[in-house]
Amino acid sequence: MRIDDNILPALYVHIPFCRKRCFFCSFATAVGQLSRSDEYLQQLGREAAGYAGQAVGSIYIGGGTPSCLESDGIAELWRHIALNFRFDDICEKTFEANPESLTPEKAGQLAGLGVTRVSLGVQSFNDERLAFLGRAHVRQDALRAFGLLRSFGFGNVSVDLMYGFPQQTAEELARDVDEIIALGSDHVSVYSLTVEDRSLFQARKMAVDSDAQAGAYELVRRKLETAGLRQYEISNFARPGSESVHNINYWRGGEYIGLGMAAHSHLAGRRFWNGDTFPLYMRLMAERGSALAGEERLEGVERLTEIFLFGLRMNEGVDLDSLERKIGVELPQDRKEALESFFELGLLEDSGGRIRTTDRGRLVLDEISARIV
Repeated sequence: MRIDDNILPALYVHIPFCRKRCFFCSFATAVGQLSRSDEYLQQLGREAAGYAGQAVGSIYIGGGTPSCLESDGIAELWRHIALNFRFDDICEKTFEANPESLTPEKAGQLAGLGVTRVSLGVQSFNDERLAFLGRAHVRQDALRAFGLLRSFGFGNVSVDLMYGFPQQTAEELARDVDEIIALGSDHVSVYSLTVEDRSLFQARKMAVDSDAQAGAYELVRRKLETAGLRQYEISNFARPGSESVHNINYWRGGEYIGLGMAAHSHLAGRRFWNGDTFPLYMRLMAERGSALAGEERLEGVERLTEIFLFGLRMNEGVDLDSLERKIGVELPQDRKEALESFFELGLLEDSGGRIRTTDRGRLVLDEISARIV
């Protein structure tokens, strides 16, 4: 699928299992439940059967840690996808993996199944930082995993990088970025270290320095772009042609289907989501064959605003006039006046009829969004 097609819904499949919970994590995970993966995949298959024959434009298997599934589990997961969804050879198929659980057998299996893209959860190449985060791997595991993927022919490997640690120096962060560049990563997703609700870091009352993180972000952006990894979204950089088709569909307001624990879907203007804990998902599926836990409809100005704000995350920006015509409503006057103030402050700019954030604007995008919601 080409990025500009943006017609078919994207498919997201959530594999919640993790062998341990990272200290920063607040995601929907199931730690210590891997022994029940067969049961989970069986219910996932039942859920997928409700979409039998549905064509999709991209597939993303995320988590959790999908790579902690054994090879039999990966094969079963893929069987459910291939049995119930239609997709072609050029469909982007992403699989998330952690370095410590990616084996040669699994890498070869993913290549054989037709996975086209792997997102590798590296976070840092500094062993002290990895221990601080509670990660299960060390630097050498990350280097081994990346090399393994290349040896099996994966031409689109994405690396996650985390920055903004307490007391992290510019030199230390630069070494992490240089390591990614030296590997030849095709795509990089960058995240600031945040203290999330229900995370161990929150329980420890850990604090981060937002000003220092802004400077760290700029360092990462400059180094990656100089190395040929073009920023196309506020947190994502890629070599030309390696942008994430799946995520671009989200940022452009496309439709998507979510399967599994805590997964969200958006089809025909209806947004709905599954039970967000392992026991709840399993119980709902067992009792009624559906894990639906809630739904809503976003229409009119709410829908327009959501797509507009997602679009501001991307460097290409948003054609607001075209978006208003497509949705059939206009952005309220007070919000347009807020936009004008951001133009005057140099935080937004007009680029060929598209509204986009400037370099300065990307640093305060949350504040811009809060004024427009």
